[in-house]
Amino acid sequence: MAEETKPASKRLERIYTIPFGRAYDYLRTRRTRRAMKMLRAYLARHCKVDEDIIRISAGVNDAMWRDGMQRPPRTLKVCAVLDDGKLTAWMIGEEETVKKAADAKKVTQEKSKKERESKAKATEKKEDKKEASKPEEKKADAAKESKPEAKAPAAAPASKTAEPRAGDVKAMPKSSGGVSGGRKQI
Repeated sequence: MAEETKPASKRLERIYTIPFGRAYDYLRTRRTRRAMKMLRAYLARHCKVDEDIIRISAGVNDAMWRDGMQRPPRTLKVCAVLDDGKLTAWMIGEEETVKKAADAKKVTQEKSKKERESKAKATEKKEDKKEASKPEEKKADAAKESKPEAKAPAAAPASKTAEPRAGDVKAMPKSSGGVSGGRKQI
């Protein structure tokens, strides 16, 4: 009984130029959808994988749908990357730009996190200094917090659907036209 070991995951990259001329044989309103199906079928056939594990990047999707559903591109050059059991179709050079953008986002998030932490520490230090210099005020504040304050009842909200009164006058908008060009309405 020999133990089966999994081979190390290999990264496989291939560049394909995929023709979509046959998509023009279908109805005008279904051509790009048909081209997307053709893309998946082409990658599944040439990379020897199931269509279920194929992922299409945003760049490829944008290139396919750029001219609408009636005019898919005649050909498209994509880079197919098989990594950890997933096949991803990228535009040429798109993967690197996506990684750079993700790295830049991560760096900015780390910077903002450090700034927030330093601000929090600075405010804690200020509060500690205030508490050490004014212990009497602290006791007074604690006494105020322990006593419940009586709250005034809130005024009843004015009704928005109330009928206009005889003395109420509101100006009409200037675009209302008319001979006088903006009469007042009662």
